[in-house]
Amino acid sequence: MNRCSKCILPETTPNISFNNKNVCNYCRSYKKFRYEGENKLIELLESQKRPRSKYDFVMGLSGGRDSSYALLKVVKDFGMKVLAINYENPFTDPQAKINIENAINELNVDIIKFKLKRNIHERTFKHNLIAWFKKPSPALIPMLCIACKNILPPIIKYSQKYDINCIIAGGNPYEYTSFKQELLNVSRDQSYESTFIRSLSGILKETFKNPTYYHPMCILPLIKGYLYGDPYSLGPRLFAPDKKFIDLYHYIPWKEKEVISRIKSELKWDSPQKFKSNWRFDCRIGHLKDLLYMKTIKMTEKDDLYSKMVREKIITRKEALSRLKDENKIYIDEIQELLNQVGIKKGSEISKKLFSL
Repeated sequence: MNRCSKCILPETTPNISFNNKNVCNYCRSYKKFRYEGENKLIELLESQKRPRSKYDFVMGLSGGRDSSYALLKVVKDFGMKVLAINYENPFTDPQAKINIENAINELNVDIIKFKLKRNIHERTFKHNLIAWFKKPSPALIPMLCIACKNILPPIIKYSQKYDINCIIAGGNPYEYTSFKQELLNVSRDQSYESTFIRSLSGILKETFKNPTYYHPMCILPLIKGYLYGDPYSLGPRLFAPDKKFIDLYHYIPWKEKEVISRIKSELKWDSPQKFKSNWRFDCRIGHLKDLLYMKTIKMTEKDDLYSKMVREKIITRKEALSRLKDENKIYIDEIQELLNQVGIKKGSEISKKLFSL
């Protein structure tokens, strides 16, 4: 399969093209990420401190590498009082739960854990997986995770309860998957902060082609999910205008080796040895998404992530290709365990369809 000679994106990437040097249009239009700077971050954090409150900030903690490092940085390096919030995702890998406990113990921070009501995560996941097979579309693979887009309202609620003005996010900027935007007819070059309306329009156009998605059980999570999908979406701006959101990695460089080294040594963080990659192992749905992307567009989100890291000169193209060879592995047992959890047994129609893609 032909891949870009500069990054590693394959010829199957949505809306990709190559010039006479085999350099892709994703590379040709790419603009390197510009960080705001640590001094500006410290100044901002200091301005948001709450001297009379128990906590200065709220931060989400999933047990993955980036949120763990973000918490370490804000608490240990910057000396802030943080209330950690964890959504108890029913599909969380056991190691991620261990990482969460280790992090809060090592940093001596308080944590609130919450669940979504009425098993809505399991139910919407199962329904949307079945719906997807009625009209498979790579653009709608993220619909499997619509429940996870419902976790910002509870985080905002806890910030209000504990009189906290600011919510810190620890999302890696290189994880903003470019090809997902292209699948929704949103330019990969449009900033993540400004894609909400265009992305929503793309989702509506795709789901209208498959009305199965509009089951009464799924409509409210879908609406809430795209109102509160991220801090830049419409919900926070309309219903929490007094809350300040800080993307930590928009200020300080995300350095993979430093992130992994520090959380391992200072937070006793680890990832399951059975997986080749330590990225996004914390939710088992990720393994299923890898399979669906691989079968529909012959790539995964790792192709996109490592291509960005190559362009940013964080890793070499040779290293990226080597990683993909090891890490774009499909973990069938993990996927079947995920299906079992929602009552889709091995040998069932959906199981057969999935593994025969």
